[in-house]
Formats: sequence, structure tokens, C-alpha cells
Amino acid sequence: MQTARLAITGMDHEGCADLLNDRLQAVDGVETVCVSLARSDATVQFDESVASHERLLNAVQQAGFIGEMAQSAAGIPCTGACGHCQRM
Repeated sequence: MQTARLAITGMDHEGCADLLNDRLQAVDGVETVCVSLARSDATVQFDESVASHERLLNAVQQAGFIGEMAQSAAGIPCTGACGHCQRM
């Protein structure tokens, strides 16, 4: 399992965070997603044998946002504090 933190540009309200959460959850191999409107980021735990950083960034782009890999998130668990976390 790998954890990635994505910096997101273009989220204006909770509806944006909900949409992005749903799009990232739909990527095969994604285990958990936590999107934070306040931090303008998403933390994603995924199976690296199925999903990839490229697929995550593609899902962000297809949702209408700009995403880039943020600092390494290795070992950073999602705390659930954002209220958007969902487990597959």
C-alpha cells in the first residue's frame, strides 16, 4: 500500500471536494481518499500494483481540477478529520 498527497488547484466549495473524492475513489486500486478543501489537497492510499500517481492525477484532471504530487506522504495515514474519507 502506498500513500500519495496531491496538491489540488481549483476547488472552491465542498461540492468540489465531494466530486474529487468520488473521482479518486473510482480509480481501481484506491483504498482510501481524504480530500481537504481547507488545505487544497487530497491524501490517497492505493495499491501501487494496480493504481499509479499518473492515474490519480488523471482522475483529478478529469474532475476539472489541476493536481500535482505534493511532498512525500509515505507513512502518513488519513486521520478522517476532513470528513470525506471513505474506505472501499
